[in-house]
Amino acid sequence: MLVTFWICAFLVIYVYLGYPALIASGLLGMRKKTKEKDIQPQLSVLIPAHNEERVIGAKLRNMLSQNYPLARLEILVGDDGSSDRTARIVKSMEAGGVALVRNQEPRGKSDIQNKLVERSHGDLLVFTDADCFLPANALETLVRHFADPLVGLVTNCASISNRNETAVVEGESLYWRYERWLRRQESDRGLLAMASGSLFVMRRDLWSPLDPNVGDDFVLPLLVARAGFRNVLETQISAETELSQNQPHSLFRMKTRIISKDLRGLLRNAACLNPLKVGAVAMGLLSHKLLRWAVPYFLIGLYVSNVFLTAHTFYAITLAAQTAFYALSVFGLLLGGSRVRFPLSVAMSFCVVNFAALLGTLHCLTLQSAGRWKPVR
Repeated sequence: MLVTFWICAFLVIYVYLGYPALIASGLLGMRKKTKEKDIQPQLSVLIPAHNEERVIGAKLRNMLSQNYPLARLEILVGDDGSSDRTARIVKSMEAGGVALVRNQEPRGKSDIQNKLVERSHGDLLVFTDADCFLPANALETLVRHFADPLVGLVTNCASISNRNETAVVEGESLYWRYERWLRRQESDRGLLAMASGSLFVMRRDLWSPLDPNVGDDFVLPLLVARAGFRNVLETQISAETELSQNQPHSLFRMKTRIISKDLRGLLRNAACLNPLKVGAVAMGLLSHKLLRWAVPYFLIGLYVSNVFLTAHTFYAITLAAQTAFYALSVFGLLLGGSRVRFPLSVAMSFCVVNFAALLGTLHCLTLQSAGRWKPVR
């Protein structure tokens, strides 16, 4: 029990503090610079949509107002069997340079993305969500990195723009500030192997058709890394998105689905965990993703082993601290997402996310389907 306790404690501390300290100190990976310059390749902006009538018009106006030559810009919306006015709104803007690709019945995000790529002609593919809004200089800033022939994908971490914050939004905003810093460190050292689904750009010749049971923003960066190219995080701009999953139950469902799909994608690209094939990227994936998804198992091991060690004062205190932390989380859930504030929000979000990781990994390992894409708005 003593060995189990300290192994689990070490792994949890390593995931959240040790790995970030390791890359921030420069002990892992080598600092890399991207050769940037102004270029204007042909871009295909691909926007998957399902029942997005509330935001799709504003999204298209946002894309058409970019500081990028319209002659070099192709905007395609993929309507995945919407039952609202999404397709009608897109068609009303076709004269402005927008095209519609449509599934009559919902077939999922991956299916409509595959069709959008087949229809497109750009040298670079820009994937962006319908509720993600870009500053005017976003496209020109993102594509500057592709002047470097070793860059295969460029992404951005969108900031959360919810006006009426719930505890879930507060916790997720804190998490994304931490995540943005960590991904920046990985990007600077050539370790990054993930993207933000709300906005990323990749070379067309690195694209591969998507399986519906994997996540595009995780498996595509893995393909880029396997091909010997770099994934880069651009931080000079910040897109904005609204967190629609602003209650514990909706955040839990989203996280469970994402983790299940991402783990499936990693298992299908297991070569990315081999440092002989992808170098230090493998260490980044192991520490940032695989071990983080395993944290709930470490937490269970930590708590159970601690129960058997309470004869010693130190372990009685650690058990009481763990119990109090989980009690705060349960108390936060009972109060309701809109009435909980820091630090209760942190405990609640931590437990919700790790419970989602537990079920998401089990969901994947028991070979269950990832389920149908249905954005919450």
